[in-house]
Amino acid sequence: MHRYEESDESLTKTFLDIVEERFGSLQFLKFKLIYDTKKRIKQGKLILATVELPSPKIKFFSRDKIAVDGYDLLIIVDKKMWELANEVDRRRVFSHELRHIFLDEKGDVKLIGHEIEDFYAELKLNGDDPEWQKKLGMLVSDIYEQEKQMLKEGKPKKKEK
Repeated sequence: MHRYEESDESLTKTFLDIVEERFGSLQFLKFKLIYDTKKRIKQGKLILATVELPSPKIKFFSRDKIAVDGYDLLIIVDKKMWELANEVDRRRVFSHELRHIFLDEKGDVKLIGHEIEDFYAELKLNGDDPEWQKKLGMLVSDIYEQEKQMLKEGKPKKKEK
């Protein structure tokens, strides 16, 4: 099993809807959406999704009919999170990741960090459920832990010598 998988229709549709609805200035960029099938932790926190600028090598290897010069940005989504999240939280994940993208005065793509734990613009949009990210992260972490425990219990014990 490969760690990364191609996106599916549900991921692509939700992404395109959010770009069109909230991030029209990014519509000219070429995004590569992929699933990560393994749990990623950074600074003790589960990573639900990330946006990355591809290196020149990745840009070269990502060339295809859609992005003849390679993709401008990669969005990597935890597959388990995507399967567990409702549509509202899925949209929130993309909205959050797209806020990391900044176009400078020359039109070059840059990535920016959080203004706070999230983005000020997202606080108002998520006012109905300000803890959405924490709750979704806990749900996904719990499922990863359950799967880990089930694997551990399902493995035959090693013979003692």
